[in-house]
Order: sequence, then structure tokens, then C-alpha cells
Amino acid sequence: MTAQERKSIFAFCRELGIGDDDRHALIYGITGKESTTELTPDETKSVIHELMERLKVKNRSEPLHTRKPRTYNAPVAGMMTPEQQSLAWRLVYRLKELDSFPNSASAGERMAGVIKKELGITTVPGKEIFRWVSFDDGAKLIEKLKMYVRSAERRVKRTGS
Repeated sequence: MTAQERKSIFAFCRELGIGDDDRHALIYGITGKESTTELTPDETKSVIHELMERLKVKNRSEPLHTRKPRTYNAPVAGMMTPEQQSLAWRLVYRLKELDSFPNSASAGERMAGVIKKELGITTVPGKEIFRWVSFDDGAKLIEKLKMYVRSAERRVKRTGS
């Protein structure tokens, strides 16, 4: 990987609002490797291509005059922390990658379904999906998602697909 490619990856991630943990999860999801230092030239191109596609979608979704800078949502005491939320989303996206039916439900619909099934909290996919999830319930949710991912990984390994 050239220095320019590495700078491009970091710049695209910064523009998309992708933090360190999410960047590592994205790279892992595309290449199976966790760090930019481990990437081959073809894998580097794949990561850059994916980031460029996400940037195109982001730029198409909002007209320039209505875009707002990324805002920081402070954690609410006793509720699911931003770190827990980030981990939960990474696990749901990993689960979606392992899905044998790739066009089934969106990640948001999956998250809402897991929250309802495991915590008994009815929520709607969107920005406020974790609004009613407490810190302790967030920990339970993450453990259940980890269990789902392990099960899906075993299934994929068993079937060889």
C-alpha cells in the first residue's frame, strides 16, 4: 500500500464519519484483515472502492445546502453507550455478511428484530433505535449478537459457503 492510498482511506473514513473501530470493522468485512498495514494491493483497491461508493451515496442523499456537520450525541446516563451501540452495529453487519440470504432484511430491521426478541423492547429502525435500551440491556444485546455471529460463522464453516 502506498502512502497516498493510506491517506485516501483515512480521509474517506474521516469524511464519512467512520471512527477507528468502525474503520477496522469495515476493512475486516471487506478483506478479512483488521489493519491497513496487512492489505495487499488488490485489497487496498477494494477498500478504497467501497469507501468511494459510500461517499457517492452520502453525497447524493443530501443536497449541499442542507448538509449538517456531524454532531456529537453525548451519552445518556444509564442508557446504552455510544461504544456499545457501535459494537452492536458491527456485530449486526457481520451477521448480515454471513447471511445465506443476502437480500433479506436491512441491518436496521435486523437490529430492531433482535432488540424486540431478546429485550422485549419494540423499536423502529432509524437514528433513535437504541433510545429505550439501558446500559445493562445493551450488554445483554451485545452478548446475544455475539452468540448469533458465532452460530452463523459455524454454519458457514460447516456448509463451506
